[in-house]
Amino acid sequence: MEASLYKHREQDYCAAPYDIRERTQILGELADRRRNVRLSRRFSVKFCKEGLYFPVEGVTENIGSCGALIKLNDLHAFQIRDRIILTLFLPPSFSGQETTIGLRGSAQIIRLVGYNEGVAVEFTGSLKQFKRTND
Repeated sequence: MEASLYKHREQDYCAAPYDIRERTQILGELADRRRNVRLSRRFSVKFCKEGLYFPVEGVTENIGSCGALIKLNDLHAFQIRDRIILTLFLPPSFSGQETTIGLRGSAQIIRLVGYNEGVAVEFTGSLKQFKRTND
């Protein structure tokens, strides 16, 4: 009986209307969506490449414990795999504090979005490891 169950499952999978590339893409997209919950919130962000001192300003499109999508106007200095120092600004309405809180940590650019629209970043640690800053 077990063999027939296994065979049935295998046949259903093999009979799927997608080719192998489409199946792989769909499964990858589903796994990516499930990996980390993202919060669709707009927070001000400043960041720069490690070793450079001029910050670029942006706004998060969404953010999770391990990364964020950041919209910005100036992408010319950044490339995939660049390491950055990022400061995220949480307003009092979100943090419950009296003033805006800055959280600083490191990240890596993993994707450039559109033509000069933004970047997807992966935090080097988790967001919980970011340090509070007064900048």
